[in-house]
Amino acid sequence: MSGTYRAITEVEEGQGVRYRLVACRCGAEGRLRDRTRQGMPGEMVERAFRRQGWARVKPAGGVCPECQRRKAAKPETIKEPPMAAEPPRQPTPDDKRRIREELFAHYLEDQGCWSGAHSDRSVAEALNVPFAWVSQMRDALGFGPDVSEAATAWNAEIQALRAELTATADRLLSEAAKTMDALAERLAGRGAPGDDRRPVSDPRLPEPSSGGSWRPDRGLVQGR
Repeated sequence: MSGTYRAITEVEEGQGVRYRLVACRCGAEGRLRDRTRQGMPGEMVERAFRRQGWARVKPAGGVCPECQRRKAAKPETIKEPPMAAEPPRQPTPDDKRRIREELFAHYLEDQGCWSGAHSDRSVAEALNVPFAWVSQMRDALGFGPDVSEAATAWNAEIQALRAELTATADRLLSEAAKTMDALAERLAGRGAPGDDRRPVSDPRLPEPSSGGSWRPDRGLVQGR
């Protein structure tokens, strides 16, 4: 490994002195005076730096004494093994009995919903049990979905309002179309402003000899 460590030459007392260098990741630098002519072998350089307190000395770098002291002073973190997860809480026979009683008392089987504003969550809160227990018991006993009577009625009312709104919109559009058609017919029967021409079928059209004229804004005007 001779000649693999970085070297610099400095002038001291008029003479060039060669040093071998090693660097630490923290930025510290070790210096070793090389008094040989051919250059110290790598093994010799490594042993010399180790005597100075360096560790893991290689041409690419090493660990300085200060970094070693800091590492030794830092308390070692002891990793505790992860605690085993506790098994999920299971319902007791009394819990099951209370949930079953609420289901039979408040679930409307013929309508497939909870009565009033009852729900899986409200029953669980009232009994102070997990929400999942009520859902599991409801499914296990063959009851319907987790919907309330109030929500069902509200949904029906919303659907009725939507149907009414759609019918009203259709009726208004139809009436508007009829009104537009009537206006178009009236405009087609009247000439442009200042035009004395009238439809031939208009009984108020004056005869040529009458000397009268038709004014859109005033009707029949007799000539003087």
